[in-house]
Amino acid sequence: MKAKAYFIIILILAFIGFADATYLTAIHYMDAPPGCGESGGCGEVAASEYSTMFGLPVALYGIFFYITVIFLSLLWLDRGAAFVTRALPIISAPAVLFSAWLVYLMLFVIEAICWFCVGSATSSTLIFITSVALWLKTKSSV
Repeated sequence: MKAKAYFIIILILAFIGFADATYLTAIHYMDAPPGCGESGGCGEVAASEYSTMFGLPVALYGIFFYITVIFLSLLWLDRGAAFVTRALPIISAPAVLFSAWLVYLMLFVIEAICWFCVGSATSSTLIFITSVALWLKTKSSV
């Protein structure tokens, strides 16, 4: 697979994550429960003490992460900026670790599952995996 395909995959995942995080941030500020359906635990997760950090909704940090990934991916697609292939794994690793921590809190502390939160964790994890694969591919071709 060519590097461009990796970036397109990363870009799609980042747009999905951005939409998800934007929705979660919006419902936080509207003080409304996320629409997870009858069996979802989104309301419990969104109302927990872990839904904010330093007074801001956790999802807002996700928005910043996804915007950064989108910007870097577009930068590479437009200019071929080589540093992006090294930067994406470095930027996405903390996002994956933080997402893993939040999933742990959901499952074992809050004991409820927010499917929108799982979606964001999945997006950030797939971005990390794809960016590492891209970095390994470009590293070996140099």
